[in-house]
Amino acid sequence: MKWVKRFLNFFFPESCKICQKPLENNDILICAECFQKLPFIKNYCKRCGNPLEEALINYLPNRPITYCSYCETKKLYFDEAFVAFAYKPPISKWIKELKFGGNFSLGYKLGILLKKVLKDQIPEVDLIIPLPLSLKRLRERGFNQSFLLTWGFLEKKPSDKFLKRILHTKVQTELSQKERWENVKNAFLATSEVKEKSILVIDDVMTTGATLNEASKALKNKGANKVYVMVLARSIL
Repeated sequence: MKWVKRFLNFFFPESCKICQKPLENNDILICAECFQKLPFIKNYCKRCGNPLEEALINYLPNRPITYCSYCETKKLYFDEAFVAFAYKPPISKWIKELKFGGNFSLGYKLGILLKKVLKDQIPEVDLIIPLPLSLKRLRERGFNQSFLLTWGFLEKKPSDKFLKRILHTKVQTELSQKERWENVKNAFLATSEVKEKSILVIDDVMTTGATLNEASKALKNKGANKVYVMVLARSIL
């Protein structure tokens, strides 16, 4: 409830995670001034989320670029990607704090921050779901960071019944770009409830897009009409 938040903020005011300045009622994690300094990605491929070179954008001002050359080399099953930030500090630091420090509150708040940045860009969808972890990885970590992000984005507990990760695969960060695509093949299974639905899948970080692509493939194979992916941060290829 909003009055509870106002009460808590009055007696236990939160401070900016960067400059330690007290937060205003509408601030999330950081103050308005520090928010403007975050590593936003202003121009990225609308198909795969890959950042586009500013020099190229400026060179072709009258020819809007929506796709990149990387898209031409891959069969992508998601229809569009939405990216909030580059995987740079402090965003990268907060993601590591979430994933390896188990800071659940931070995950929820990063989801709210994600909504603040991208809510006006995403199309209307029927379902918003987190990218799932394998059961083994979930037991090892104890939580799914994408689930927490989605919870914050929706401001209510998301459903995890529509998409499952049925294969436990190697950690993607340990693999080459080519190996990443092979590693996650057929790792996901969707339910028939996604048929003819438009779906938004949320994850924390995208690098090659291989994992989100396989998840999107599983949804499309069960008849999903449109699949969009949204990430808090994008690593540069």
